[in-house]
Amino acid sequence: MKIIKGLLGILLSLLLIAIGFGVGFVYYVFVEDTPVSETLKEDSEVPSGETGIDDEVIKNGDLSIHFMELGNIYTGDSILIQCGDNDILIDAGSEYSSAPTLISYIDKYVTDNTLEYVIATHGHTDHIASFISTEEYTGIFEHYKVENIIDFPLTNSSGSSRTIVGRYRNARDNEIAEGANHWTALECYNEENGASRVIQLSKDVNMEILYNYYYENTSSSENNYSVCLMINQGDNHYLFTGDLETAGEKCLVTYYEENHGGLPHCVLYKAGHHGSKTSSCPELMEAITPEYVVVCCCAGTSEYTDDNNNQFPTQEFIDNVAPYTKNVYVTTMVDNYTPKDEFESGTTVKSMNGNIVFTVTDGQIKLMFSNNNLRLLDTEWFKSKRTCPEAWL
Repeated sequence: MKIIKGLLGILLSLLLIAIGFGVGFVYYVFVEDTPVSETLKEDSEVPSGETGIDDEVIKNGDLSIHFMELGNIYTGDSILIQCGDNDILIDAGSEYSSAPTLISYIDKYVTDNTLEYVIATHGHTDHIASFISTEEYTGIFEHYKVENIIDFPLTNSSGSSRTIVGRYRNARDNEIAEGANHWTALECYNEENGASRVIQLSKDVNMEILYNYYYENTSSSENNYSVCLMINQGDNHYLFTGDLETAGEKCLVTYYEENHGGLPHCVLYKAGHHGSKTSSCPELMEAITPEYVVVCCCAGTSEYTDDNNNQFPTQEFIDNVAPYTKNVYVTTMVDNYTPKDEFESGTTVKSMNGNIVFTVTDGQIKLMFSNNNLRLLDTEWFKSKRTCPEAWL
């Protein structure tokens, strides 16, 4: 009898173990192994980046993208991309006075004084001013040898020598006279006059000039003429749309859905139009589902408006990107709020994240910041000026 009881006890134990194993297996397969690609990633799964910029990491990396601060109180864009032997500069804002700051930064990384590609996205001061030399400042075109220039096909500017577009064209044409090639983005997309749509930067990375409906159709907004491009690195894609606004973004999404099977998932997205309410529309965000978003602006600036709701980066922009990522970073912020009518005389700025460098080395992504590694949602500015979207709670 004792032997029988003992055997029954052993069998019961084995049965319980088997049941436990089965429950665990079901949990693993149906719970632990649930795909997370369609949900917001947990904080622990996405690195926040490092404070301090390691030049050796940049030097030894396969690709680096530098979102530069502009050295003054004005919002604008200027982005340096380095890949292989190619140095690419997208825009040179925000004012003529940004030129010394930009040149000082670029000179640290461009040691041959040559920019293989310059892209001027559209004809606004905050994107093209520092290409131009003045009596006080030496501009990008004068300081560097530029081999290839790609710019906007259309503008609402008259192009006279008194306008920023006219001054840009004069500086650009001087560079062309010294040997630079020049094409519009439409020529690149159509591969006309010796231009290429896809430009190989290294064995594994290329720069693709995207189609924009407003390359050949007029818009009341100069922003919609923006040159749009994608850096492609295998399955990783990095999107730059200048100041393209909602109408242009929707056209971009529709065109690529109808002609190329849609825009790809983008690891990195340079926020359109400095994080305004008129860009980064839901349709574009749903198409590209960004993982990292960088906003080039002075957060909270009264440069354009006293209305907090319309100051960069706006609540609408935040709400649009929030379902896809918490990794939103901003270059600069106002140090002291100044009413718009006193803006130029009273406003000062300081770094938010500062210069932001996105690098890829052997497939590993790393972010570095000259000031701090706080995501926008973790900053005091955000906590006091914006409402936290549900996706970020």
